[in-house]
Amino acid sequence: MKKISMMLIGLLLVVSTANVALGQDTKIGFVNSDRILVEFDQAKEAQSKLDIEAKKMEEEYRGMLAKLDSLSKDFERQKMIMSESRRQTKENEISQMQQSIQRYQVEKMGPEGEIYRKQAELVGPVLEKIKQVIEKVGKENKYDFIFDTVAGNILYAEPVHDLTDKVLYELKRSK
Repeated sequence: MKKISMMLIGLLLVVSTANVALGQDTKIGFVNSDRILVEFDQAKEAQSKLDIEAKKMEEEYRGMLAKLDSLSKDFERQKMIMSESRRQTKENEISQMQQSIQRYQVEKMGPEGEIYRKQAELVGPVLEKIKQVIEKVGKENKYDFIFDTVAGNILYAEPVHDLTDKVLYELKRSK
């Protein structure tokens, strides 16, 4: 990441130097994407829906864990008085429940799980809209570069170059 930041800074210096040599000014602005996501109603709505889905999955997962815990405790309490076949049946039941929980974790919350697909479905279009508006603001105001303060590449910038309010204004207008 450090290499990319250094390369980006180097590229900016080269472009800025070239523009100065040609008598052109480089216009650079920035946005705060966290603030946009917090203040943009469609982003808040998408995040709220995603949170509801995640909560449902979490509750279902906790229910499965509670059931497994109950089965395990019952088994431990009664295994000494169980017949061998009954003990085997209960061990298999516990093992199947553990496998079911692991499958649930992967299918619902894993890297390619349902929660990530839902995130792409709900948040993806909002992020695309934000990107389009940032590009629009950049083109209309003739910016050469627009950076995101959240990405961590901007250590200092004059507030006059903060385009977050303009982007939020355009997003609200474009409903």
